[in-house]
Order: sequence, then C-alpha cells, then structure tokens
Amino acid sequence: MLARDWRAGELRVLAVALVIAVASITGVSFFADRVSKGLTRDATQLLGADLVMMSDHPWQEEISREIGSQGLARASSVGFMSMVVGGSESALAGVKAVTDSYPLRGKLRIAPAPGAQDAPVGHGPARGTVWLEERLVSVLGRSVGSRLKVGRADLEVAAILTLEPERSTNFFNIAPRLMMNEADVPATGLIQPGSRVWYYLYAAGEPKKIIAFESWAKARLERGQRVDTFETGRPEVRASVERAKRFLSLTALLAAILAGVAIALGTRRFVERHLDGCAVMRCLGATQAKLLTLYGLEFALLGLVACAVGCLLGYAAQEAISATMANLLRADLPAPGMIPAAQGFLVGLVLQLGFALPPLLQLKGVPAVRVIRRETGDTSGAAFASYVAGALALAALLTWQAGDLTLGGFVIGGFAVAVLVFFAAAWLFLRLVTHRRFISFVGSRNTVLRHGLANLRRHARGNAVQIASLALGLTAVLLLTFTRNDLVDAWRRTAPADAPNRFLIEAKVGSQIARRVFERAVAERWPLIEVSPVKSSLEEVFLKLTGEERGVVA
Repeated sequence: MLARDWRAGELRVLAVALVIAVASITGVSFFADRVSKGLTRDATQLLGADLVMMSDHPWQEEISREIGSQGLARASSVGFMSMVVGGSESALAGVKAVTDSYPLRGKLRIAPAPGAQDAPVGHGPARGTVWLEERLVSVLGRSVGSRLKVGRADLEVAAILTLEPERSTNFFNIAPRLMMNEADVPATGLIQPGSRVWYYLYAAGEPKKIIAFESWAKARLERGQRVDTFETGRPEVRASVERAKRFLSLTALLAAILAGVAIALGTRRFVERHLDGCAVMRCLGATQAKLLTLYGLEFALLGLVACAVGCLLGYAAQEAISATMANLLRADLPAPGMIPAAQGFLVGLVLQLGFALPPLLQLKGVPAVRVIRRETGDTSGAAFASYVAGALALAALLTWQAGDLTLGGFVIGGFAVAVLVFFAAAWLFLRLVTHRRFISFVGSRNTVLRHGLANLRRHARGNAVQIASLALGLTAVLLLTFTRNDLVDAWRRTAPADAPNRFLIEAKVGSQIARRVFERAVAERWPLIEVSPVKSSLEEVFLKLTGEERGVVA
C-alpha cells in the first residue's frame, strides 16, 4: 500500500513536509550542539582549567590535597600588583606567579622578541625567569635575555608573553602582565602581612568529578573565597550561546509548525480519497481495528523513512553551515552528539501523531454502507481526543526546544490564541459570504459561483480549519522576519550610548602604527581605556582625557 500510494503521489507532500520539519530541527540542533560544545571547550581554555578557585588569603592544604585525591589535575598561581625595575626604568606590573603545570586547559603563547612569530607552550616560566607582555617590554626597555628586578629577586627575561588564558578585565589585569614561576615568589619578598594578593587553585578532569569536587569545595569556602566554572566564570559567553541556541531552536520549530499544517491538509486529502476503498474492505470483512492498524503501519513506515532522510539532510545542512561560517568562527567545532537526531525523530513522530492521526480515524469509522450511500461515520470524539493529545505533545516539544518554561508558555499561548482568532475570523467570514441572501444575490448572476458558495457553507467548519491553518503558517513565516529584526534591535539597545565604534585589535604590524592611532585618539579626544603598545601609563592617558566618559579602544 505504501509503494502504491507513493507512486500515486498522494504521500509525497506528507513525506516532503516531514523531511523539511526534521531537517530544520536537526540541522539547527546539530549546529547549535557543535557550537555549544566548542564554546564550552574554549571557555574552559579561557579559564585555564575546568574549575578555578580564588581566595584573598592562602588556601588550606586540605583543599589542595583533595583535588589530587579525587583524580583531578591541579595547578596554582598567585596574583598581585608590583613595581618592577629594569635598568633606570620602572613600571607597575600585574604579576602572576604560576606552577609548572599551569595552564590545565588551553595554551600560553610566547615569542622570542616583540613582533616576532609566537608559538604555544603548555607550561609556565622556568625558575629564575619571567615572561613579559610587549607593552611592559616597551616601557622598561628590556629585551629577551636581559634581567630585571621583581622585589629583591633578580630574574631573566626569557620570552614575550603574547597570549594568556584566564585574562579578564579587572583591577589586577589592567596593568601589563609579568609572569613568573611560583617557586620564585618567596625570594622577591613582596608578599607581606597586609599585601593585596589573590591565590588561585585550578582543577581539571572528568565532568562528573569536577561537579563532585565543586560541591565538596563550596561547602568549605571561607570569607573572601569563591569557585568559578564555565557558567559562573564566563557567564556572558554561556548566556550568549543559550540565547542564540534558543532563538535558532524556536526558528526551526516554526518550520515544524508549517510542516504540521502541510501534514494535516495532505492527510485530510489522502483520507478523502481512501474512504470508498475502506468501505469496500469493510464489505469484505475488514474490522475497524484492522483498517486502523493497516493505515497506521503505512504512515509509521512513511514517518520512519522521512525522519531518517530528514536527519541525514539536517546533518548535511549543519556541515554546510559550518563550512559557510568557517571564516567567521575560525575554530574547529567538535562533532555533534546523537541527541539532535533523536530530537528530530521525536518531532517528526509527534507531528504525525498530532496532525495525521485525527484524519486517519475517519478511515477506521467508515461504514460498509458507504458503497451505497455517502456516509462517513461519526469519529468526532476520537478525532478531538487525538487532536488534544497531539497539541499537548507539540506544546511539550515547544517548551523543551525553548529550554525555558516561561518562554515556552509564551510561545504556546501565542500560537494557541492565534489559532483561535484565525478560526473565528475565518468562520465568521465564511458565514457572511455564504449567507443565503448573499448566495441568492450572487447566484442570480453566476450559477457556478452560487454552487461554490453553497459548498463552502456546507463545509464551513472544515474550511475554517484550513484557512486558520494556512494563516498560522503565514504567521510563522512572517514571524521570522520580525523576530530577526527585533533580535538585532534588542542587541543594539543593550549596548551603552557611549559604546566604542573604533577598535584596534592585536595590531602586530609595528609599534609605529599603534602609536599613530594613540596620538590621533588623544588629539581627537577619543574615550580610551587601553592602547597597546605605547610608552604611556594608563594614568597619563586618563589625565589627558579628563572629563570624558571612558570607553574602550582594545
């Protein structure tokens, strides 16, 4: 039966609708899953570990031992501000003393000279050496191989530090970075009672072990201590990913709703063409259960094949999206998991359940007497129950896809109200244009139009359902445009009025260009926070720009 109906072309619209719905859901879900995994991976590299513990006083030895006893990799660091001296020059530096195992995630990058090609390294500076940021090298006039004093310690400049995980915008990180070995800190004599110092512990390992250790550590935190993970340490990254994923998922569900409308209309036409055949089979002894099982299996086979094709197309689509956005992402995304495929299959089956089952129940209830008289049987109760079940399942999918109960409720409520409004408007319009007086007035001039309006009147409820379905589909299409524009406008509104509109990002083409940019910024009174590299301290920049709001030139 499936092969015969496929050759007749009656099931192709249903199959195409299912394929499009599943491909839309899985394509977006596959890509969002890869981006989410990639950002999670990269965010842990930004933290330097899977979990970072910070304290304004030294950590108890018990905490450090527990990291190793739970099978996690461990590292530590100490951060403070200090003046460093190189020859006759001195500068304020953000000192970061790390152990040999730092960082646990990500890589440090160093260069042999300012402006030279850098390379990744998986460990911190060796004992007796320091790594300097390029702007600190410019201020001190120190080159690689020279020596400088950090407190009472005399250390060798071993490399130029070009990239450091965990670098964020706070008081300690505004000053140029000097990285040294933690074992050299006692020799500097800089940490004294009352010194403002931050102590860091890093842990990395399996997610389950990290979660278990996080729970254990939080129960033992003291004043001035906290624990950061990807969610808490980089909430802006996680929030952006979740908002984008939620928007893309809801966009894909709009395609699923469109497909549901197509499935409902296509199934209804399929049923109308098979009523007579089912009546003949009833005359030959087929029971209602047999008919329902027969057509149910046919649609189940169609659904499984269409969902499988949709998943394959969705996977191919996300590969195409990744290739198209390769220049923008500039990252190797991890392989997606199987959850998006399962999600696509579930969406396809729910669409079949909610939109194809109610019309199929008419085939079950068709009477044998239909071969003589045009009767279809009464299946309104079962159809209504199946519509309710399908609507509830679709509502659950919308909520799951939205990832938020409140947002899912707004989406479900909005579409439910839209369907009711569209149905009421369509029914009232049909009642008006098919009123007997109007039909009589039109029919006196056009017999064909009179019969057409009379037919609309006889099937007013079904026609209203079709009009409401098409209106819902058009609403979903138009909603994409409005939502896209609203999203961009909302992002723009979140930016402050004095947000920067000029950026100089990692200009390694030479200090002369950076210096010209800085001089122009001062001359035109651009709001500045940081310019690199220039031989001017931040205090001098702020004094030159007194009275201006502080923006960012990064």
